[in-house]
Amino acid sequence: MRVIAREPATGEASRTLFAEYMDLVRARLGSGFVPTADIFATEEDFDVPGAAWLVARDEGRAVACGGLRPLAGDAGEIKRMFVTGSDRRRGHGRALLAELEFLAREAGCARVLVYTTEVLVEARALYRAQGYRAVGVDAFAGRIDLWLEKRL
Repeated sequence: MRVIAREPATGEASRTLFAEYMDLVRARLGSGFVPTADIFATEEDFDVPGAAWLVARDEGRAVACGGLRPLAGDAGEIKRMFVTGSDRRRGHGRALLAELEFLAREAGCARVLVYTTEVLVEARALYRAQGYRAVGVDAFAGRIDLWLEKRL
């Protein structure tokens, strides 16, 4: 049974999932990729008013995580959304994304943004299937990053 709940972004499950996420990103972008707070936010970004950090568990095992942080105006940003490799294609990502969007609506957001990279094809497919559309493109050192948006 899946349970999605608020947990600290600094917790053991969150850090383990984020480390696996970084391993995946480095494997796809190359060992020269350096994660920055601009791309992935900081743990503290999920501990402010209007923010949230969630962990999805299946039968007690941490299988997915993601956060919401407020942006200026009417927007929120979904960050660090990740489903562990062995638990993909089981609905965890969709359920987690739906919960983050619900929390964004509750916080007064009229839209949510996601910043992702071209090589994360699974994530892009999920976002597209859930109604996100590209609103911006950034190119850095041979990689293409995308801003996606969904109106709530």
